Amino acid sequence: MFAAFGQAPCVQALRVRGHAMLTTDDLHKLASRPERAQKTVLTIYLDVDQSKQANQNRGFEKQLKNMLSSVRDTIHNEAEMKAFEVAYQRTGDFIAGYHLGARGLAIVFDASDGCFWSLEADFPIRNEIRWGSEVFVGPLAVALDEYEPVGIVLLDRANLRLFTMFLGEVEEHIQEGFNHRRVRHTKTVGMDHIGSASRAQRKADELIRLNLRHVTKNMQLMLEQRGIHRIIVAGSPEITTELRAILPKRLASQVIGTADIATNATIADIRSAAAPLAEKFERDTEDALVTDLVTSAAKSRRVVIGLGHTLHALNQRRLWQLVYVDGLHSPGYECPQCAALFSIETTSCSFCGSAVTPIEDVVERAVDHAVRRGATVEVIRSEKAESSLMNAGGIGAFLRTRTASVLVS
Repeated sequence: MFAAFGQAPCVQALRVRGHAMLTTDDLHKLASRPERAQKTVLTIYLDVDQSKQANQNRGFEKQLKNMLSSVRDTIHNEAEMKAFEVAYQRTGDFIAGYHLGARGLAIVFDASDGCFWSLEADFPIRNEIRWGSEVFVGPLAVALDEYEPVGIVLLDRANLRLFTMFLGEVEEHIQEGFNHRRVRHTKTVGMDHIGSASRAQRKADELIRLNLRHVTKNMQLMLEQRGIHRIIVAGSPEITTELRAILPKRLASQVIGTADIATNATIADIRSAAAPLAEKFERDTEDALVTDLVTSAAKSRRVVIGLGHTLHALNQRRLWQLVYVDGLHSPGYECPQCAALFSIETTSCSFCGSAVTPIEDVVERAVDHAVRRGATVEVIRSEKAESSLMNAGGIGAFLRTRTASVLVS
């Protein structure tokens, strides 16, 4: 670990590509790092996708230098500039030695203790940079919402493969064969062989049921170990129908779709079949969530609607889940003492009385604050849900206390 001004422990570095997975717990560990008294924390989200012409021939390095230069031009304090130069050098060295492979990178460096954290990701990342006193975690929270982990069960009558799909990456965990005794359904028999054919059929059916129960146990174990609540069942229509028929109710309720693909399919084929199913389920989930939010608002139930009232509830630490339309931006005000946020112009903080400062995007800051305070984030991309929520101000939240009354702006 690179140490610039101390030896404080750092959040463990993560690699989403390969075998590591970014989890909500990891996000909270980043978010819970202490706020610094001065600006010493550099957070970078960098698009390195080689399918884009601008990133080829390491064009992303030039883009990063431009981003860093734009931050440097805003610094006029000598101590802050010294800290930034350390961060500039450390992140620059990392990028110069980076071997291409991912679609995006997330990088955090804290010059106050030398903490360095990086993440390679196979999901789209938009270029963003923040120089401040805390880690900018908003984009990671948005990614966790959009790319919730999915378990994929691919099988035929003789083989089982289990995968996870998370943050654009498909990883295989189990590949095994079933009982190798021949399994077949008897379609036609002569009259003299009805009894023996019937016994053979029963044995074949029982073997299939045993194999499918084995699949179910493997599914349960993988999903419980990895905290996965969405399942795609893949294989021939016949075998996927049989599996779904014997699944326990809890597992059956977590199946979000089926895909007709062969058990020897490549990782790329599996991703191509599973990703549209996961995206459709995510959009459908957004539709249902926004309907619940708007309906609850009409019935005055444990929600807030509109930017002003959502910020007020956030300032009171009452948010359980923040819901907002993708791309929603709004200027606002922030208290430098207690971090309270406001959507309308005010000269002083209504919570501590300190003078507030204007900020370019209060929605972005609200997402960051919500994550730090343990709330989940739902970004709305469905056209139907987006339209409905925009009519209500583009943002709202479910509250921690079920007895809380609704506020609608």
